[in-house]
Amino acid sequence: MKLLLINPYLGQVSKNTEGATHSPPLGLGFIATYVRDRTDCDVRIIDPIPQGLTMQQILDEVMTADFVGLSVYTDTRFYCFDLAKKVREINPKCILIIGGVHAFFLSELILEHYPFIDLVVRGEGEETVMEIVQGRPYENIAGITWKNTEGKIIRNPDRPLIKNIDPLYIDYELLPDMSMYKTDIDAPIGLKRLKTAYMIESRGCPFRCTFCANQHWKGHWRTVSPANTVEKMSHLVEKYGIEYFRFYDDLFTANKKRVFEFCEALKRKKLDIKFRVLVRGDTQREVLKMLKEVGCESVGIGIESGSDKILKRIRKGVTRQQLTDTIKMCQEVGLWVVGSLIVSLPDESKEDFKETLSLVPLPDTIISYIFHINPGTTFYEELRERGEINDHVWFDRNRYEGLIIYCKENFPSAPLKLQKAIWLARYRRYYFFIHRPLRTIKQYGLFTGLLVLIFTVTDILFKGRLYDIAYKYRSIYRKFTMKK
Repeated sequence: MKLLLINPYLGQVSKNTEGATHSPPLGLGFIATYVRDRTDCDVRIIDPIPQGLTMQQILDEVMTADFVGLSVYTDTRFYCFDLAKKVREINPKCILIIGGVHAFFLSELILEHYPFIDLVVRGEGEETVMEIVQGRPYENIAGITWKNTEGKIIRNPDRPLIKNIDPLYIDYELLPDMSMYKTDIDAPIGLKRLKTAYMIESRGCPFRCTFCANQHWKGHWRTVSPANTVEKMSHLVEKYGIEYFRFYDDLFTANKKRVFEFCEALKRKKLDIKFRVLVRGDTQREVLKMLKEVGCESVGIGIESGSDKILKRIRKGVTRQQLTDTIKMCQEVGLWVVGSLIVSLPDESKEDFKETLSLVPLPDTIISYIFHINPGTTFYEELRERGEINDHVWFDRNRYEGLIIYCKENFPSAPLKLQKAIWLARYRRYYFFIHRPLRTIKQYGLFTGLLVLIFTVTDILFKGRLYDIAYKYRSIYRKFTMKK
């Protein structure tokens, strides 16, 4: 038997997703490793863009697969469904599986709109996919939505979360080579040059921000033991010569005791490595110092807004003062701070935007996003109750080809029109570049940093037209150079 797991992202990132990057499909890595270790199934992961695969090469692999699994997210959903249709045409006998966080909330509608898909995996996929591969009757598999022989769509009960995630791991031999992916683009130029690996050592988040797509965790937060995490890092250092680790955990520092144990385990191993983690805006100085002492060089902080009113509105659980204090503490202990901001948040006024803008010069670099709506989030449900959205718009590619942007054109309650939101997201980064030119040079290097600064000033003078022209020609270039 052959299981083929595919990251179906086949296009380029939209210009509306400021700061978006293509990272390795770690979720597929966990599933592939779990199934391979517990069955006699031949498992392979495909990530077409970094591997440089053509559509025909993907379909050649599909032709020999017994099971094909695709990950679906809001921004890549139509890539996923288009590829799923091709999979069904080229291999009508395979079991075609869709999974991913956004499929959790819309599984019945996915099967309704795309009848060529056999089933949807909801929640954690390791045990569920294993049972599918082993041939267990669908009615006995928790966490799937499927169609019976009469064509009726059935949603089985949710699968309980895996309590102990210590045994779960990724065999990086199953993933595309890490060198095929971009290094940490938000880090200083020195860290970008290091050989990088990507890790996830916890699942879920104890907080419930209204915009966050990970609501299916329902506030549950589980972690790999610190000793186990360090052993994995040591293995990657020894086998692949890894020098820098980028942790994609939603929140690395939720438990002070765990951070302390992790740091102590790193000290005992004496690993000569650097790493980046995500922290909250209320992290204690003691925790930051411990991380710095064992190799942490960079931290990400979700600022989102500089307005206490908006922070409360999105249930961020921190205040503006806590955010500014934490950023300053990070820098005082020598950590490079990557701050993320969101434009066009619910009820955001001009005054709120100005308050956020005043925080822009504080971090060492800035990522600025436009607020977009994901199914299952608290704010998605709020919009649905007000009649501004329904589940079917997720499948309307005439209205929403990519992200569902929270803007006036789409939602009456939104504070900004789309082009205004795009410009303000870009302007926040420009504002940072102008106020922190030396930090920009440290991040990009002298030559590229100076080019960024020159481009920034010029584009402001041309009111954003230069960026639009550059993006247009980049799109044309990609269109004619990408293999079909």
